[in-house]
Amino acid sequence: MNGESARFPIDVQNLQPEWLVVRTKPRQERVAVCHLRQREVEPYCPLFLEPPWHARAPKGPTPLFGGYIFVRCNPHTQLNAVSYCPGVLMPVRFDRRLATVEQDIIDALKQREAERGYVVPTEMEIGIEKGSKVRIMAGPLKDVEGIFRGYLRGGQRARVLMEFLRQRSLVEVETELLAVVRA
Repeated sequence: MNGESARFPIDVQNLQPEWLVVRTKPRQERVAVCHLRQREVEPYCPLFLEPPWHARAPKGPTPLFGGYIFVRCNPHTQLNAVSYCPGVLMPVRFDRRLATVEQDIIDALKQREAERGYVVPTEMEIGIEKGSKVRIMAGPLKDVEGIFRGYLRGGQRARVLMEFLRQRSLVEVETELLAVVRA
């Protein structure tokens, strides 16, 4: 023990809680969140509603950052409660320093979730803009890209302009299988 820490003891009562980045075991984010709440630690696992990428893919919100959650705690007094929690692999560290996230980033994520409890991609919320480049995420045309031409009645299906064998064709696909290609 060095002399400096003996002269200036840490007052654990006055330390502010911080948002730590925590690595979870594979697909154990919900388990970790449940157990952390029982230990009176505030967990946060932002969820994201993404189009299913194949027919048996989970439908509904999935973790936005797969394998990671955020935990608001006092690292000096609650780190063991976090580290040895079911579903948790370890707190993320960079050169022996705990990885933290600013409160405004957490607030921004929570604001995007709104009252739904999960983030909805912009294209699902307001629709895909005509002329956007899209990719089919599942089915026989998986990974084929085309130009979005518009929704069909009801919005469950859409027309996509694709090029096959040097010929352009309009193809109808389910809208939940489309993802906008970002440049």
